[in-house]
Amino acid sequence: MNLQDGLQISDVIGIVRRRGRVVAWTSGIIILFFYWIVMALPNQYSSYATILVEPQAIDEALVTAGVRERDLQERLGIMSARILSRARISKLIDEFDLYPEESATMQRQEVIDLMRSALSVEPVLSELESDNRNADVVDFNRFKIVYRNSDSKTAAVVAQSLANDFLDANITARIAISQQSLSFMEDSMNSLREQAESAESEIKNVKRENAGHLPEDLPTNQRILEQLIAQMREAQRALALARSDESFWKSQVIVAESMVGGNDRTSPAYRRKTLESELSAMEARGYTEKHPDVAHARQELVLLQEKQDLRRAESDNSDDSSKDNSNDSYAEQNAKSELRRAGLAAIAAQEDIDRLAAQQESVQEEIAATPLVAEQLNALEREYRSMITSFESFAVKRQQAAVQANLERKQLGEQFRILESAFAAARPGSPNRVLMLVIGVLFGVGVGAATGLLLEASDSSIHDARRLQAFTNMPVLVSIPSITLDPDRRARRRRLVLELALASLITLFFLAGGAVTYFYVNGGSASLLDEGTSPAPDDQNEAQNYYSPGDRFAQRWMA
Repeated sequence: MNLQDGLQISDVIGIVRRRGRVVAWTSGIIILFFYWIVMALPNQYSSYATILVEPQAIDEALVTAGVRERDLQERLGIMSARILSRARISKLIDEFDLYPEESATMQRQEVIDLMRSALSVEPVLSELESDNRNADVVDFNRFKIVYRNSDSKTAAVVAQSLANDFLDANITARIAISQQSLSFMEDSMNSLREQAESAESEIKNVKRENAGHLPEDLPTNQRILEQLIAQMREAQRALALARSDESFWKSQVIVAESMVGGNDRTSPAYRRKTLESELSAMEARGYTEKHPDVAHARQELVLLQEKQDLRRAESDNSDDSSKDNSNDSYAEQNAKSELRRAGLAAIAAQEDIDRLAAQQESVQEEIAATPLVAEQLNALEREYRSMITSFESFAVKRQQAAVQANLERKQLGEQFRILESAFAAARPGSPNRVLMLVIGVLFGVGVGAATGLLLEASDSSIHDARRLQAFTNMPVLVSIPSITLDPDRRARRRRLVLELALASLITLFFLAGGAVTYFYVNGGSASLLDEGTSPAPDDQNEAQNYYSPGDRFAQRWMA
């Protein structure tokens, strides 16, 4: 084909006349093959169950939920990850005997991935929320679990099972979280109780080990110290007085000793000698023992002897300086006796001073040790009060956690409820055979046209006088048209009839093969026979009760 002079209508007509048969056969074969392939694709039925997120049944001003109310989309992502885990999907595959042919040729993980690709969790937006579909955060209170399978009943059963799993997972998760919160509070309270008891025991030990050094003993110790200081002053005064008396009586003893002589008539020795002389004189005159003067003298001698013995015994118990005072005068004996008394008083006063000094030092040590004990007790008591405050705070929170756990156990918190149960779809959701056939027709026509143009472009033959003249640069004088005789026309008609018959046979073969393949692949119960079917009456009633007008319109349109 030479298009140097431009493409004209006569050229297009010539191309169609020359290449139309090739284009038709190529396009037809491709379209028929595409039809067979489309009919060989298995039907995929989509079934879904709609779940409504109900708010907490109890006023939140009375009881707050123990589970953090996160974004619903976030929670759905977490629950989806748990429910659509490998173990759960594997259990569903075994429970409902899904993908038996794929399981025979594919590994388990590949079958699980295949089922995951057929599952989806989608939010259901109301008519007011549909305008915000492209927003980053979309609030919704309904979502649906969609599952696609080649069997509509299987798709409905699996979708319903997954919906029930979402309900159970939500209840279980909320109860588990509230119970974990309650257990955490109880463990924290037990730990705080043990720490508080330990701190209290340590405080008792410190008080027991530092008895008398405690802050509450400080006023008592100060009063005792004041009393000891007063008693110390009295003892010092008593000591000074005793020492003064001792000095005085020492001087009196010296005076008495200087006044004592051999003719001291007041001394007991002189009196005793006088009595003995008188007794000797009376015995010489012949007085008997019964004479009153003799008896009186004897009795006085006995008394003097007893006093002398008594003084001698006292002098044995005293110091050496007073052992030989039995012959002292009465004044000297009295002075020495008072001297001893003053000495004993001085000793007693000194002992009292030493005792009071020791007591005063002990009390001062207790007062000095009180600040350290007070600081230690203050630190322990601060720790104890902090633990008690934390314990009381956790006790209040533990009570709240118990109420929240009870709220979740009674299922009065936020709950999932099945708004619409899954039902068998009336028509397959995929593949869209009409769209695929349209695409196949366009593809076949395009490939056929491209084939015809390629053949025409590769053909160097000259088919008209204008092209010949342009090619040889010589004028064409005469153009002889094609002369068709009756045998030629009959032969062309026979060829056309044969081609039409062959095309019809091929078309019928592909149509029948595609139909047989469709029924074979879809198990003989093609959805073409199920069109017009609808969900069970109960499902319809439930859908009418809970659907919004937009949802009911969408359901009627899908049906």
